[in-house]
Amino acid sequence: MLSLYTETAFEVTPATSSSTAEFEIPRKNGSFDQSQSPAKRQARRRTPLLDEQTFVAQNLASESSIYFRQSKSYPRTFSWSVLNSAKTLQIQCSDLARSETDTKEAHFVLRFFFQDPIIHRGVTFADLENGDDLHAFVCTVKNEIFNLQVPPAAFRDPSGLQSKSVQSWCKPLESSSLKLHTAHYLYAATPLEVFISFTNGKLQRLKRRSGDDNWVEDNYDDRSWGASIRGIVSWRGPQAIENGSGHLDPRTAQSMVASTDGIHLFTACLNHTLRVWHLPSGTLVASKDLLDKKRDPNDRTHLNPKEDAHLQVFKLPLQRYPVLLTYSPEDGGQFKFWDIKGSLTDTITLEDKFPGVKLSAPDPDPSGNTVWTMIGFKLEPGNDVQPSRLWVLWRNHNYHQLYNCHFEYANIAASWKSNWVKCATTASQKRLAPEFVRSDHQDPVSKWLNFLLSPGHYSEAVLRTALSIYEDATHKTTITSQADLSLRQRLCTVIAAKVPLRKYGDSDLDFDRFSTDTDTQWRNFHRIVEKVNDTRIAPLSLAYDSFSEMVWIPMSDKICAIRECSKLELLQQNEIEDMADLEDACARIWPHRKVSSDDGDTFTDLATLISAARTFRESFPPELSNNFVSAIEEDISTTPQHVVPTRIVDISDSLGLSEAISDDVFNQLEANLESFGGCTGINNELFLAVIDLLPSKTNTVKSALRTTLFGSFLVSNGIVDQFEAVQQLLLDLLALAVFVEGEFNQEDAKIPSFDASELFDHITPLFKVYQRNLWLARHSRRVPLEFLGTAGHPNPARRQSEIHDQQTRMISIFEDTLGKAVRPQPTVERPQLFLITEQLAEIQSWALGEDSITADDGAVYLQCDMLKQEEFELAADFLLFQPSTSWSSYVKGRLGMGLGQYDMAANYFRKASYGLSHGKAVGNLVELSAGLLSIVEAGSFYNGLPLYLNHITTLFESVKAYNEASQFGHLTLEALQAAQKEPVANFRTEVLSRLFNSELKLTRFREAYNALVQLSDLALQRSYVAALIDTVLGSQISVNGPKSAVRLLQSLPWSMHPHLSRHLDQHLVTLAKKQTTTDMKISDWSSNGSIDYLNIIHGIRVSHKDYRGAVTVLFDRLRLVRRSARARHDPQATALRQVLLALINAMACVAPEEAYILVDADDKMGSKAGKVDDSDTAMTGADGDNDEAAPPRKRRRIIVTLEDLRKEYQQVLDKCSRIERGDFDFDVDGESDEDGDHVTPADQSRLNFSSRNGDSMVF
Repeated sequence: MLSLYTETAFEVTPATSSSTAEFEIPRKNGSFDQSQSPAKRQARRRTPLLDEQTFVAQNLASESSIYFRQSKSYPRTFSWSVLNSAKTLQIQCSDLARSETDTKEAHFVLRFFFQDPIIHRGVTFADLENGDDLHAFVCTVKNEIFNLQVPPAAFRDPSGLQSKSVQSWCKPLESSSLKLHTAHYLYAATPLEVFISFTNGKLQRLKRRSGDDNWVEDNYDDRSWGASIRGIVSWRGPQAIENGSGHLDPRTAQSMVASTDGIHLFTACLNHTLRVWHLPSGTLVASKDLLDKKRDPNDRTHLNPKEDAHLQVFKLPLQRYPVLLTYSPEDGGQFKFWDIKGSLTDTITLEDKFPGVKLSAPDPDPSGNTVWTMIGFKLEPGNDVQPSRLWVLWRNHNYHQLYNCHFEYANIAASWKSNWVKCATTASQKRLAPEFVRSDHQDPVSKWLNFLLSPGHYSEAVLRTALSIYEDATHKTTITSQADLSLRQRLCTVIAAKVPLRKYGDSDLDFDRFSTDTDTQWRNFHRIVEKVNDTRIAPLSLAYDSFSEMVWIPMSDKICAIRECSKLELLQQNEIEDMADLEDACARIWPHRKVSSDDGDTFTDLATLISAARTFRESFPPELSNNFVSAIEEDISTTPQHVVPTRIVDISDSLGLSEAISDDVFNQLEANLESFGGCTGINNELFLAVIDLLPSKTNTVKSALRTTLFGSFLVSNGIVDQFEAVQQLLLDLLALAVFVEGEFNQEDAKIPSFDASELFDHITPLFKVYQRNLWLARHSRRVPLEFLGTAGHPNPARRQSEIHDQQTRMISIFEDTLGKAVRPQPTVERPQLFLITEQLAEIQSWALGEDSITADDGAVYLQCDMLKQEEFELAADFLLFQPSTSWSSYVKGRLGMGLGQYDMAANYFRKASYGLSHGKAVGNLVELSAGLLSIVEAGSFYNGLPLYLNHITTLFESVKAYNEASQFGHLTLEALQAAQKEPVANFRTEVLSRLFNSELKLTRFREAYNALVQLSDLALQRSYVAALIDTVLGSQISVNGPKSAVRLLQSLPWSMHPHLSRHLDQHLVTLAKKQTTTDMKISDWSSNGSIDYLNIIHGIRVSHKDYRGAVTVLFDRLRLVRRSARARHDPQATALRQVLLALINAMACVAPEEAYILVDADDKMGSKAGKVDDSDTAMTGADGDNDEAAPPRKRRRIIVTLEDLRKEYQQVLDKCSRIERGDFDFDVDGESDEDGDHVTPADQSRLNFSSRNGDSMVF
């Protein structure tokens, strides 16, 4: 049987941590179960999952389905599940697409917590075509039925529903029968009409008017009065059917459906009968066996009360009466079409539409070794153009099989027999566990961790449950310290504890045995994981959307979407013997698409090659298979050093491929290719025809739709499935081509029309792109929750602050970068079953770069996006897919910067320098870099080497990598030739500024000075001189002391640049002024290791042979010493004598005609001794000018000569001599009360620093 459909199973999780709204539903009397409080529920969620039963109770749904509103407005599709031991009803929007203008997406998940468990099949939904509200009717084991009236707006923003009282939107249904009988099954025809099936066989209809909450009861029971009384007291007859701990009446309705006019109710009862009730009169108007057989009243044939019975009423074109479709599991399972004939008032009749025709769906296991149960069917009646379509779903424990049949009623027997097709059950296929290979470069633990933790493989709950079971089985208990570890760490710790590192006698440690034991334990754990994970894919129902023609299979923890197979999937999933009927079957079933082999190669030929190549590679031993994949990956990730034929030979020889293939494998390959004449009969056209089946460039019209978050789950999982299938296909073809080339295609005997080099050169680039895309799809990132509109939200515009917000979600990098660019198409004249496949193909084409940029530029773009999002570790892993281009080298350099590996970054930047500074860009660099480059930065490329190198300097400077910034600054200056015009205004100044700053940060002061002297901006030079001095003094003094700083400043060639020398002197004077007004008042003039700017100025001026300037500094020092308390209380006047002596020596070095200085002096020479006024303190330059604003007090200037200094020095010596003799002359040092000019004797110094009057001198 042909497989024309395939499936994609995916887990639906809340978009963000705050995308779930929870509601507590009280009992009818308003009470709550304290054990179900929110706090206790949260505590249970944090409780470790100890066993499979706990996992099932807390994580899996006992019931699930999808409801489609009658209204066609968004949101219209809702998936619902019964969770948490049947005490929680969860509802969420399940539309795949929305309008691009509807950016307030219905993404919230609503959870309703009931106080008592919900009965099996006790949830039903209904809505009105002209109404918006979604009505859910829920029945609990307490026989309480609640009507939840949920507006669709609550799925966009639940705050409105949360702000209302629960009683306003959740109302219990009042019914007297609920107090007497036990509800078995609930069915809502409309929000105004609800039917209840009771365990005693009774039916009840509850109806109300719109806007009225009072329900009117109508009871339906064809039994006598006495039988009804027995039903009330739970009398059990001989034909009662057991159902768990209770019993059911045989006439209990297992399924119900109302006619479209609301006049009749059709029921399928447990006693295998179809019964029809006339609702207005309350009478039973028809009763038939489901197989239209005459049965004995004591016949025990009955339906299983734990399984659903299924009915569907529909209307055929040009037919007056409706038709009813039923199913009976008896006699191998049979469908019956019933013509419903009669009027509104007369007794209707049920007639078998096709008497004598046995209509049975295909059995998934015709041998009968396994028992399969039909759990759902959906019929699309068809119309004048399209035939009827029937979907049938079978279940066997956790496995399922879906069938489809297209048939015409005129020849139903023939079409029913030959028109069945099936859906490939990919959801239940187990992923191949990693093989243990001793020579593998990757250790078993890493391989198993990557396999188990790969996104989409297993949920965290599954792995934690399996780990608890494993611990229990191995008698290992998790200690408290391990409980807080991450899942990855716990897996490693627990499993590693069971693997001892053995040593035998005096031999070395047996690491080979250790690796084998490690793999064994991980493989044991994997078996447990698979057993637990199987419970997540148990099918629960079949849902069909007739509006969009879409089929769904809700599962216990996933949702399975059905779609049409692509051309390639048709060849991969079908047997070769069925290929002859493929084209005709597709034409008959899919009028909206064309599936045909346009070229000369038939589907049979292509399928034969695909199957033979797959079988051939699957026969490889694990080590050979692993080495082959590694060889191909190594080839595509490195720059080719040899021509293609040599590379093929190298791969074949390194693997020993010819020797590794056994005779049995070779004979099997020859047999599989027998239709071509064996291995020597294949040709390149056949290979290329298979490759042409891959999605190519599409011309899809841009739609006004956007994929919803729910739809993105489907698309993301579907695209991974397709990537994996294509990846395996390409490996199969490569393996076959390499083997045939090495085994048959020798120089002396070439195979006609077969060239492995051409195939290798064609397939390996494709394999690299698919490998890259699969890598992107398997790695996730956290992104802000965003809903794309007409223009979308490009990743470069994403703010980093948003990523740490609570409104974030985890998605694959592929979806975030490539997948969301493709829009879904509206379901107009084409079913959703096909549109999903078409959208996946368009995404593949887009990801291949056929519609936009080349594969190499695409890989670099993706790398840029990761760097933009600061995902440096992921970007480092992604280097495997980067090309060897200048643009790629630059981006690798940016990665090196992000990782802090500046040497690596510098090497890549140098490698890319020529290619990115000359020529022309291949496109908009801002877009190609995913926003990594700004518009200004993009101007630094392809505009000459200096601009590029300066850009690199700027990058290194921004991350404080000053060593590399200095290197590229020098390279920029070298590239900028002397006679060359600057690329932009002040470019040289900018380069020198960056170079100066980098050298300064590196404390390479001579290099910084060299950059400084090259600046042409005088104002900038002055500023940088100050920065240089501050840095020299700050860094050198902290390490080697002031002397080292002075020696360094003295060593710089200031004299070659007099204007810089002036800036040096002026800045030091400014620093000295600040110090003399603060620090130096309380510090010794030797400064005790602190910065003494006067000494520094003196040393600098002396080194520059500016002796008058040095004298001026010493004169300022003299005044500071005179003011210091220590000097006034030193009878020996040691400090004062030292400064005077230094002054005399310095003045003696000046030419006699210039041996003087001009200083300011107070008119009032007789001021009080010891008085110091900060406002009078100022530094005097070499010419005696005062740089600071003078205080508002009269001043005069005096000339100080060498003779004055000598007299002063002698006077100080005399005073010290008198003090030593005890001769204190108070009159000499006393204050004069007279005002007026002070007359100095000829033999006395005019400075008089030896007296306290010296304080009046102002510098």
